[in-house]
Amino acid sequence: MANLAARMMTWPQYLLPQQLLTALAWRLSTCRAAWVKNLFIRTFAGLFQVNLDEAERSEPEQYECFNDFFTRALKPGARPLAPEQHRLISPCDGTVSQLGSLDAGCIIQAKGLDYTAERLLGNSDWANRFANGRFITIYLAPSDYHRVHAPISGQLLAEHRIPGRLFSVSAATTRSVPNLFARNERMVAAFETEHGPVAVVMVAALLVAGIETVWGGPLDRRPQKQPRWTDFDEPLSLDRGAELGRFHWGSTVIILTPPDFPEWRESLASGRRVRLGQALT
Repeated sequence: MANLAARMMTWPQYLLPQQLLTALAWRLSTCRAAWVKNLFIRTFAGLFQVNLDEAERSEPEQYECFNDFFTRALKPGARPLAPEQHRLISPCDGTVSQLGSLDAGCIIQAKGLDYTAERLLGNSDWANRFANGRFITIYLAPSDYHRVHAPISGQLLAEHRIPGRLFSVSAATTRSVPNLFARNERMVAAFETEHGPVAVVMVAALLVAGIETVWGGPLDRRPQKQPRWTDFDEPLSLDRGAELGRFHWGSTVIILTPPDFPEWRESLASGRRVRLGQALT
């Protein structure tokens, strides 16, 4: 009955003009009229209990628009990194949705639903590198800090931009829309580290106006129709904890590691809150 109720609640999303709604959200979030953006920021911060005390700018008036507030930076030291003996750290604030091992290349989305690493990454060679490896999925709520950081030091070898749908990534939708994370628009960052390959996947969602990266320059809002895999001529070095990118509105981050990588910490479980810099292994 619960699954049926979830499907009934999410079924209208198949009919929604997802791209249009997201474009409208972008227009609203970038409005610079003081009374609009200040009201929007104050209402949002109060409704979702956003902690502005840890942000570099703690007053709504200090932001140019709502999007500037949503992608806000934190004060230095607000997210200390776990000691170096912990190889992998959380790349963001959020809630663990699922974690575990890849079984025959499959990743658990929710109870009774899974999808393949190949479909998520859009690259069979890289998917094979994570065969029998591990995954963790972290959901970013509206109140969370929405910048994503490198979970481990390494060389960024390639980026894969994959267009797709813009379903919500709420718990109800995750339980009812098959292949959700492999259907939504996403950006795959492919790293090589001294401990093996690591993939960081930023998944877009309904009202997420874009995924911006530190290497990609200003956000390109033009619709992308075809997947675009980019191998970098000169790999980009990113230190553990360095900013990787940011969501314009919130969504989900998925990390894939190879089979010989350390297991996830026993304290981690579905529904557990994590913060940027927290040890994952």
